[in-house]
Amino acid sequence: MSKEKAAAHQVLARKYRPKGFEELVGQPAVSQTLANALTSKRVHHAYLFTGPRGCGKTTTARILAKALNCEKGPTPTPCDECSSCREIALSSSLDVLEMDAASHTGVDDVREVIIETVALAPTRDRYKVFIIDETHMLSNSAFNALLKTIEEPPAHVVFILATTEVHKVPATIASRCQRFKFRPVGPEPLAEYLSGIAKKEKISVEPEALALLARAAEGSLRDAISLLDQCRSAGEGKVTVESVREMFGFVPQDLLIGVASALLARDPKALAGWLKKIYEEGVEPAQLIKDLRAAIEGVYLVKLGAGEPVDAPWTKALEGASADALGFLMRRLNRALEELRYGDSPRLALELGLFSAIEAAHDLGAWVARLEALEKRLAAGGGGSGLSPAPALTPRAIPPSEAPRPVTARLPEGAPATILKDSQGTTPAAPPAMGSISWTALIEAVSKTKITLGSALERAKGEPVGGGYRITFPKAFDLDMAKRSASILESALQALAGRPVALELALGASDAAPVSDIVDRGMPEPATGVDAPPGTRWKDIGEGAPGAGTGGLKNAEGVFGGKARIIKKPQS
Repeated sequence: MSKEKAAAHQVLARKYRPKGFEELVGQPAVSQTLANALTSKRVHHAYLFTGPRGCGKTTTARILAKALNCEKGPTPTPCDECSSCREIALSSSLDVLEMDAASHTGVDDVREVIIETVALAPTRDRYKVFIIDETHMLSNSAFNALLKTIEEPPAHVVFILATTEVHKVPATIASRCQRFKFRPVGPEPLAEYLSGIAKKEKISVEPEALALLARAAEGSLRDAISLLDQCRSAGEGKVTVESVREMFGFVPQDLLIGVASALLARDPKALAGWLKKIYEEGVEPAQLIKDLRAAIEGVYLVKLGAGEPVDAPWTKALEGASADALGFLMRRLNRALEELRYGDSPRLALELGLFSAIEAAHDLGAWVARLEALEKRLAAGGGGSGLSPAPALTPRAIPPSEAPRPVTARLPEGAPATILKDSQGTTPAAPPAMGSISWTALIEAVSKTKITLGSALERAKGEPVGGGYRITFPKAFDLDMAKRSASILESALQALAGRPVALELALGASDAAPVSDIVDRGMPEPATGVDAPPGTRWKDIGEGAPGAGTGGLKNAEGVFGGKARIIKKPQS
């Protein structure tokens, strides 16, 4: 290659920089608004361009400067042939001053470049344009010095401020500018633009390779073009998927699919085999997690009905996985990536993240449904065919006084005499009518499920009301507990009545005998109950007794029944 050809060579990012508003990629709102303003001659004195790197902020600023100073302008379509357009494109125009705020941050720089020259008329062109790149890097004093000039500049001055961090620009500056937000360029427009460059440069490139380059650019048009230029140099004019993966460290698709399949199949042995291959390939753990997460995300969105179709291999590999399982995997991968970022052993963090995803439950929704079904069946007082029986408990000797009394019920008049036998061979009575429900049977049935609720029923009163059943509690505490466990009461009533029963819970007096208040009269405790130590006396705690408490002890009496007593030792 001759020296003249070497000197004339341009990198693709500069060679294919957009020259007009119609060439801007991925910014239709910005280009259309600026073009309309130029057409209607409504030019603002200050503009603020914000957005991520490489999306066209500085390029758009130069296009706007050409549109303002073109010999045919102001026009939305600069000619790119006049001396003004050519000089602005080469950054050599005397009337278009570009200032890099990253290296000129102080107030002296602002005063020298802007404040001292802003009053001077343009040398040749129509407007004097100041382009301040990375504006957020200016110091507070520099912003203060610039404030008055931006607020009331001369008629021939236009400011264009570009920044990637708009939150660092003072509100006093931003409020005096027209703000334009530049967005990251999508993967599809990027791939299409790269394909056009490849055709012009006669680069042989595979479509899948273009998609990988567009994804690696992360919304930056400049980065995408630079990556294509780099791959062309490495492949001698040919760009393939394998070369792109090898150059930028992308994980081969077969390895990713193998890891994902092992995770969903919960096969640690298969996962260990795939990890061994990944280590042999020299893949970075962070890159593996990112690529795996991106691939799973595409299938996850498709299963939710919110995404575009993905590659056929991934669709086939993950077709049996639910959206919940894929969402769980992505959360695990996010956690592994965080641990990888702050840990000192990337390999260990990777293995812990992947193998822990195998051990944990994937389909959380199914577990929740099973638990809810179990809760309902337990509340109903019985199990279901889908539940395993509870483990048998070691029986204890039950005194005759504590043995449950047999439940007797009367057959309603006219009811068919259906004979059934229970597990012990006895013949129970037919389902009783509402008026024949035994209050004692109801208490015993409820106590088997919830003993505290059974104790509350012993202090309450039950009676049939119409086609339902009313239970009246003397204490609000018992009533609140019954309301929380209403499903248990309804299930017990249904079992006794043989049909669903409408339950009514109320607060009022009951038929239970009131607990009498007994004060200490110096009498020894009767022989019943637990013996007190020799020389001591029992004292009952009642509401009227001296020193009696109405808090925790009374609540305990209401829940568990009986009386609370304290022991007074004799004075020595």
